[in-house]
Amino acid sequence: MRTPALAALVAASLLAACSGGGSSGSPATIPVTPPAPPAQQLSPQDVAQSGTQATFGAVDTSEADASVGNGSLGTASSGRSTQSAGFACRHRHSRTVTVNADGSVTVETIAYYDQACTQVERDAVATYASSGGTATVARTVTTFSLTHQQLGQRKENYTLTGSTTNGSYTVRSAFYPGTSTTPLSQFAHSATITPTIFTGTTAHVLNDAKPSINAAYGHQFASNATIGTDSSGDTTYTGTRDGTFFKGALGALSITTAPPFTISGGTQLGTSALTGTIAFTPDGTLASMNVTGTLESGNAIVVTSTTDATGAVTVNGTITSATGAPVATFVTDASGNGILTLASGTQVPIVDWHVLWS
Repeated sequence: MRTPALAALVAASLLAACSGGGSSGSPATIPVTPPAPPAQQLSPQDVAQSGTQATFGAVDTSEADASVGNGSLGTASSGRSTQSAGFACRHRHSRTVTVNADGSVTVETIAYYDQACTQVERDAVATYASSGGTATVARTVTTFSLTHQQLGQRKENYTLTGSTTNGSYTVRSAFYPGTSTTPLSQFAHSATITPTIFTGTTAHVLNDAKPSINAAYGHQFASNATIGTDSSGDTTYTGTRDGTFFKGALGALSITTAPPFTISGGTQLGTSALTGTIAFTPDGTLASMNVTGTLESGNAIVVTSTTDATGAVTVNGTITSATGAPVATFVTDASGNGILTLASGTQVPIVDWHVLWS
């Protein structure tokens, strides 16, 4: 079994993070055409990549949706003003809010590996500005190892209209592994949100030039969910995410410039159908996840989470073939850092909900 150094680094960090230390509108839809049969049988790597891409994409977009209303973007949310949204160390998180001279608001939310909030795992900085009824947010999220090595960075830009509980928005995001200046993946997401209903479309494309991959993977999906509050006060998103998988040569897949976001190019690998609940704390942290679904060629995925006595969340996922044979498993913390293990025993690091193949 080959365990790359980065996988070991992320695994060590994961162990530390998991230790004690108006109207509803119409459902979102994306045209889905039946794919042609693949020219060859999908590899375990294909299945693992598409399965994690579908699941992690659901977390990515749910976090974006939760961020619009929980203050982490600098937007005022129901019963909460941006000026009072800051807090000191609690539950391995802290938040500072700065009102800038030009009237914009900068919010920095930090997740830590330890309860004392001394070892930074994830540093998210968002700057919010509003003009003429339209708000914009520029957000940068940087992930670090226990030794403060930069593992990856995502850059996001939001455009919002209406209120944070009754409006619409789009977000475009790019993820850069390590200290690279070339994005590994990009996604575009649009959503309409009311106090109880969420609908959206998303397209996600990953271009991996590593010799073992040398391909582009894509996943487009439509989300339809109800928004609620559970007994712990966490915001829940319960519903479906149905979509289509794509694969092509490097750079062969592209995302439409306007909603509904879809993918063009490459070859369709099959469809996905996910259902379940993803919850976030009032501070914007992943609180729980319970998702099941079918992937291309009849493969299946089951994702659950557990919370320990200190409040640390661990996400566990299992991908199986149409016959029930194991394909891959993965484990991450609430920030999306962890390890993917193929049935062959090969381990691959996961950083900020992205699988970093070697």
